[in-house]
Amino acid sequence: MPSYSSSPSFSKSRSKSKSKPQFTYDVFINFRGEDTRRNFVSHLYSALKDTGVNAFLDDEKLDKGEELKSELLHAIEGSQITIIVFSQNYIHSTWCLDELLKIMECHAFRGQVIMPVFYDIGPSFLRDTEDISFEVISDQQSRIKLWKKALTQAANLAGWDLRNYK
Repeated sequence: MPSYSSSPSFSKSRSKSKSKPQFTYDVFINFRGEDTRRNFVSHLYSALKDTGVNAFLDDEKLDKGEELKSELLHAIEGSQITIIVFSQNYIHSTWCLDELLKIMECHAFRGQVIMPVFYDIGPSFLRDTEDISFEVISDQQSRIKLWKKALTQAANLAGWDLRNYK
């Protein structure tokens, strides 16, 4: 479980260290694969790559045989910017939600830039987390409050609601 869960708040107070962090990636793309991988995310990744942006996409950059969760969390920590693509099934993926906790931790404590994209879902849906029900197993029950808080805070960041574009 990400260390973020033990922090009392993900406020805007970020630690200001004198050394500049070293980034492995310019951009980490966080998304629900079944909703967006073969359409929006693949085009986004290609456009970033074509312009020289070093972007992390899980099926492109994961080393075969490596433990997925630790590799993904390490990639999040090593990225300067995270693009979160919120979609209809995003909230039904504990994997995505745990990545979101790590992203919010990096935003709060490392100053990582977060760029939300709302794909067929509005930010207001994610802000009103009381109506969101999570299909989880019992050992994940304690994380629901953290997931809801992270969703609300990410939805409150300026982003792109793709329903407003053709």
